[in-house]
Amino acid sequence: MRYPFILKVISCLFISIKLAAQSDPNDGTFKFFSLKLHTGKHIYTGEALTDKLKNGYGAIELRTGWQSQGKADWQRQYNFPSYGLGWYSGYVGDVDIFGSPHALFGFITFPLTKNQRNTFQVEPSLGVTFNLHPYNPDHNSINDAIGAKLAAYFAIHAGGKYELNREIDLLYGFDLTHFSNGRTVTPNLGLNMLGFSLGARYNYNSMQRKVDKSIHPTTILEARPTFGKTENPDKIREDNVSFYQAFGTVQNKDDAGTNNRYLTTSTVVEYQHKFNTKHAANIGFDAFFDPSARDTAEFTANKEEMETFFPAVHIGYDLMFWRMSFRFQLGFNLTSIGRELKGNTFIRPAIQYNISKKFYAQLGLKTMNGATADWVEWGLGYKMYYSRYNGKR
Repeated sequence: MRYPFILKVISCLFISIKLAAQSDPNDGTFKFFSLKLHTGKHIYTGEALTDKLKNGYGAIELRTGWQSQGKADWQRQYNFPSYGLGWYSGYVGDVDIFGSPHALFGFITFPLTKNQRNTFQVEPSLGVTFNLHPYNPDHNSINDAIGAKLAAYFAIHAGGKYELNREIDLLYGFDLTHFSNGRTVTPNLGLNMLGFSLGARYNYNSMQRKVDKSIHPTTILEARPTFGKTENPDKIREDNVSFYQAFGTVQNKDDAGTNNRYLTTSTVVEYQHKFNTKHAANIGFDAFFDPSARDTAEFTANKEEMETFFPAVHIGYDLMFWRMSFRFQLGFNLTSIGRELKGNTFIRPAIQYNISKKFYAQLGLKTMNGATADWVEWGLGYKMYYSRYNGKR
């Protein structure tokens, strides 16, 4: 006699849980799948592959990810971004020369507007491209774009999404996609693809299957969160001085198709000032060591060490979110041999991850003579001095 009563209690509790879930439109974890098709033209700076790239490219892209709900401060300050993982498969030209590239990457989507149905947004992506056919002096000597089977994958998308119904978005926009070895392997002109994309995104609430997973559910959770008000960044101020040590590996053009490599280093002392939780500026001193430069130097009057050691200074801007920062730095070589071999200026786009308040890891591309790839940097940094305050110390 007691069992029916216990079953009724359990049933009431279950219904109460479902009703509670239904009462909060932001209850659950909001996820999505998306599919996009890409097409466009190549931006090629060489000559050997002009005919092979003239027909453009095509690609298909799959993504899965999470839609933030504003539970963290940075999410509200960046207008409730989404983020996740993606897969890219493309046709970039003659498969016997380029292969059939695939890429695995991470991405983050920053909404620029928050309208009722249409949202403009920008999406940077970073990952690894594989299944490429690289340069080979015997079998693929025409390929001066890619020197290895693996390459870095970078893409930037600018466009929007239009809410068609409760769950489906129409995706559209323009994008720039880049495959490059960063002179870790030569040749390294890279593949640069500029075009447009069209696709769709399916939004869902992963808690739905826990609340009511029947074919005809009576309790239906929201597929999208209800966004609150976008907040301004916190008006904190921070000053820090850091020491950063990075390493890379490079080949010269004459090393193409061989195993001849050089180890490069970047040693940086940098001052950073954070204006708030989103924006910061920095200035620093750089000491670059590049043994590969000695084999390209034609200035025998210079001391040997001055053909491998290049001091410089830089200024930069940091866009910060969560524990990460997108960094862009503009640098200036200080010596005459540095300007002769590396050009007057260099840039360093990088992404930084803060392990703690004192330590960080960073991945970046150091260029030469403007925007020509010099080497990829992998390094760790330590904040020797750190002071953070709100209006007063």
